[in-house]
Amino acid sequence: MKILIIEDEERAAAQLQDMAREIIGDATFAGTIDNIEDAVDFLTSRPDIDLIFLDIHLSDGSSFEIFKEVNVDIPVIFTTAYDQYAIRAFDVNSIDYLLKPIRKEKLQQAIQKFLRLENKRQPAMNEAVLEKIAQMIGGAKKFKQNFLVPHKDRLIPVSADEIAFFDIAGGVVTGTKFDNKKMPMEEKSLEELSEVLDPARFYRVNRRYLVNRKAIREIEYYFNGRLFVRLFPEPEEKVLISKAKAGNFKEWMGSDH
Repeated sequence: MKILIIEDEERAAAQLQDMAREIIGDATFAGTIDNIEDAVDFLTSRPDIDLIFLDIHLSDGSSFEIFKEVNVDIPVIFTTAYDQYAIRAFDVNSIDYLLKPIRKEKLQQAIQKFLRLENKRQPAMNEAVLEKIAQMIGGAKKFKQNFLVPHKDRLIPVSADEIAFFDIAGGVVTGTKFDNKKMPMEEKSLEELSEVLDPARFYRVNRRYLVNRKAIREIEYYFNGRLFVRLFPEPEEKVLISKAKAGNFKEWMGSDH
């Protein structure tokens, strides 16, 4: 079986390849492609490929753009970091998916499903179905990349990447940049911010703090099963994660988003 991996995270691609080799003894790989343009070029050449593992979100956009440029009649198993409720639309076209971080048993089930197909060469992807999937998963959704922060009689543009964490106190949301500068935000709640920021980059650790993954320097075990998250720059109070939320947070930190 010859497999193509389209994935923009080198570590994730390597792990997927290693697990696939363990499951499929005769598996060979056509390589790894990490962007839409190269994927279109490669697939246009009608390569002799049996199966494609395709990450939904690549560094240069949604991988659904590939299907707008070239007809793909090769079976595809999508990979995604999104919750299962958001990808039920896959069922309408019998497209399988793997939820990141990918577990070996789930990969084995997906491959077994592929092997059970009597006809490995599926019809070209239906454009209407793909559009529906893209909308449900967030292929059409754009996360907020920039903020306009009020300052006196001006608005200052600030990139989301510049902000280490957001906190709320007294009904006021404040953003703290990596240089420790604090900015009042126009958003009225952390819930509002959570809905527009990329969940792979920002995590709501508790009622008061929404933190950037890049700001997390260390995690310590705390009393009663809680976690103490050390941030840089340091906030005014300890950032603690409840015992109930600790497992989910550790999974988020260890995932290859």
